[in-house]
Amino acid sequence: MPDVTRKILWSVLAAGTALTCLSPLSARADEQPSADLLARGEYIATAGDCVACHTAPGGRPFAGGLRISTPMGDVITTNITPDPEHGIGRYTEEDFEKSLRHGIRRDGSRLYPAMPYVSYSGMTDGDVQALYAWFMHDVKPVAESPPVTELNFPASLRITMAAWNLVAGAVPPETGDSATFDKLRRGKYLANALAHCSTCHTPRNMMLSEKEDSYLAGAPLLGWYAPNITSSKTAGIGNWSEDNLVQYLQTGHVDGLSQAAGPMGEAVEHSTSHLTDADLHALAAYILQVPAKDDAVEHTPREQVGKAVDTPDIRTGVLTRIDSLDEMDGAHIYDGNCAACHGSDGAGTSDHYAPSLFHNSVVGSARPDNLIMAILSGVDRTTGTLHVHMPGFDGNSDVQRLSDAEIASLVNYVTATFGSGDHGVTAEQVGKMRAQLPKTP
Repeated sequence: MPDVTRKILWSVLAAGTALTCLSPLSARADEQPSADLLARGEYIATAGDCVACHTAPGGRPFAGGLRISTPMGDVITTNITPDPEHGIGRYTEEDFEKSLRHGIRRDGSRLYPAMPYVSYSGMTDGDVQALYAWFMHDVKPVAESPPVTELNFPASLRITMAAWNLVAGAVPPETGDSATFDKLRRGKYLANALAHCSTCHTPRNMMLSEKEDSYLAGAPLLGWYAPNITSSKTAGIGNWSEDNLVQYLQTGHVDGLSQAAGPMGEAVEHSTSHLTDADLHALAAYILQVPAKDDAVEHTPREQVGKAVDTPDIRTGVLTRIDSLDEMDGAHIYDGNCAACHGSDGAGTSDHYAPSLFHNSVVGSARPDNLIMAILSGVDRTTGTLHVHMPGFDGNSDVQRLSDAEIASLVNYVTATFGSGDHGVTAEQVGKMRAQLPKTP
């Protein structure tokens, strides 16, 4: 498939995730819904993680304005508050349902397919109704319009999405009351319809629709890599217990296993950490029984790689000038920027706030993508009262701005010393991933 075609298709997909859970369009219902229906709608919105894409940094909830870079231009998310002029206040419930489950706006135009209507198509009628009621009655209207997304041709032609929909398929809609589903059925519903796990974790074919035979087997995502989360004991999370996975979804961290950053960190902060224990156990139980898919790259359980290292003190007592332009090797970069928190031996802090770098699925992975992106963009997530923060080291860093070559050296040192080995990461590779970082609005 020509690269330009692939870029166009990927742009279409990437754009859609950010463009809308919906799009501005029909009339508010006048009848006040019950408190139970509104509470259910709020919970559905949380499980679907609508706020993550439709709230700009420092912006008002659901007012849009988040800017996401794609190869075909910047996507700016829309206002989905119930404001009648700037948001979705003129949506009817029928308009809402068509957008949510079919990707068709009130004016008949198409949403871009990475807006996960392919997954939301599986929602029950009752949950769609509750979600609509909550947006229309409990979300505060915001009378402002973000800038309009203007992608390069041909990604700007929404009509092309009709053809994509013919080959992409959709999750069949569930029936009945989703709150009464048994554990595994509820878990499947959460994974496939509301939380849309496969949108990130399932690889795509040449047409960029999900490969049904590789469900949750891992896929690249805007510089990050959404890992294999099937029951494979070597490539996936088959060695995790249900409680391990529940803890990860609640907090974004499990000692000796992994920690969430990037898109998954956002999903934990805004969505999964707010789900009930019963739903988290249902989701975990379902995911852990997904048939194993082994990997051509991952041959050793990521979380079992590495050990503490007794490293000699490489400091000589000779002061290094802050304006020195001499390039440091990976060991010295680690000592100057990482060892204070993660330890010279890689064991992290005693309270695990700064995680161990060995027995860590990011450092133990045969793919260095997520380690590179974490160093570039940092980690910033809040669950409950705990705020976890690691500064990024990209060009906007307030701590230390590292060059592409320095980050490549650091990654190779960290994986060689504490993880899966020196991957020979290059400055060029880091530069390409740096270009995929979100732009500051």
